[in-house]
Amino acid sequence: MTKEIIHTWNKEKIILIISDDGYCNCPVCGVKAIYKDWRPYDTEGNPSYDICSCGFEYGFDDSGVPPYDKSWERYRDEWLLGEIENERPPRLTLLEKKEQLKNIGVEIIQGSSRKEKRNISKNKHR
Repeated sequence: MTKEIIHTWNKEKIILIISDDGYCNCPVCGVKAIYKDWRPYDTEGNPSYDICSCGFEYGFDDSGVPPYDKSWERYRDEWLLGEIENERPPRLTLLEKKEQLKNIGVEIIQGSSRKEKRNISKNKHR
């Protein structure tokens, strides 16, 4: 797995995870792209307006303006809880979703990502 960094038109940075065989993974759910040259954002960070199988539409669900990572996390939480209405079949089980998220380096602990757990822990100790 490698990282592809895109520097956006408004000076933000997008990090995409690319599989060992060169395919981009959805930054929300971790599903591997069908086409090798597909990216959710172009080289300047403009969204593709494609819709992933998890239901996330690049350019709509992320408001179309970088930074995008917070909208990815928010949508991912709803997707994990099964609250996304437009998820395309076949619907994945929670266990399958957790496994798929490993493609983008997200590990789920008790329904929350490891990063979110750390943030929660930090806030409790303030």
